[in-house]
Amino acid sequence: MAHLVGAATCVVASPASFNNRAGLARAVNEHLADGTEVFVAEMGTYGRGEIAALCSWVRPDVSVITAVGPVHLERFGSEDRVLEAKAEILEGVPCAVLVVDDDRLSKLAETCARNGTRVWRVSGRDTGADVCVLDEGGALSVYMRGEEIVGGLPVEARPGNAAAAVAVALELGVPVDEVARRLPTLPVAPHRLEPSVAAGGVVVLDDTYNANPAGGRAALATLERLGVDAPRRVVVTPGMVELGSLQSEENASFAAHALSVATDLVVVGRTNRRALLQGARRASEGTGPGRVVVLGTRQEATEWVRTHLGSGDVVLYENDLPDHYP
Repeated sequence: MAHLVGAATCVVASPASFNNRAGLARAVNEHLADGTEVFVAEMGTYGRGEIAALCSWVRPDVSVITAVGPVHLERFGSEDRVLEAKAEILEGVPCAVLVVDDDRLSKLAETCARNGTRVWRVSGRDTGADVCVLDEGGALSVYMRGEEIVGGLPVEARPGNAAAAVAVALELGVPVDEVARRLPTLPVAPHRLEPSVAAGGVVVLDDTYNANPAGGRAALATLERLGVDAPRRVVVTPGMVELGSLQSEENASFAAHALSVATDLVVVGRTNRRALLQGARRASEGTGPGRVVVLGTRQEATEWVRTHLGSGDVVLYENDLPDHYP
């Protein structure tokens, strides 16, 4: 959003994952300066009331919800409660941008519209939405209400997220042709499927800030596409946490999916080891065996990558748990 809106205004975005009370306070105190016209504030939550509290002093003019998933399900108990907590960002807001590929957000869009909120319905699938961004073989095309405004963009981005960013830019008055001009240079968020090439020629996909099933599936799709001709495609992961009752099955499913794409799966730590290995066994019974390596720490995993991979290989680092997880 900051990149697209920055074409026409002075914009500041909350950095890294500064998305709670302390983080947003730091972003305001340390980054906002005289002349700032737009502040892009990421808001996160561990429970009901937290986003409402943030909105009491960072009052949004445009509110965006990109997805509802099982992140922090351990704390919330159900995805319906996740939705309720996220929907606090819409209370009294003049304009809402909602990724309506999720039926729950589609219904929320209808509720907002009935209450008089101006709504942008955006999608990564439906070209008839107010804004749609389609991934067409690794290149993105942007549609507005059924009409393509730009196509064939070599951009690494989640289509729904990109559609939301385009809608915000348009809502804030950035001309369509300027949005189209800036999209090809859209930066990747740090540690969120961030590509690089290591000194030895190994292609690295850094997705260590992602910790949800939908993001994991998107990361594996990118690994499959970028590594189509790679001798080795490797996934390094400690798995996902805070998924409540879904944690074991989601990690097993991720491991099975990973070994349908990758030649090697490197399991890090003990937190999700059993579930990941269960998924790996499931993959070997179905789509064929892949190599599984079990290591104790992230440092051991990166050393394994340096030792075993070479030029042209691709490695995906998927999630990185805090130190208090074994």
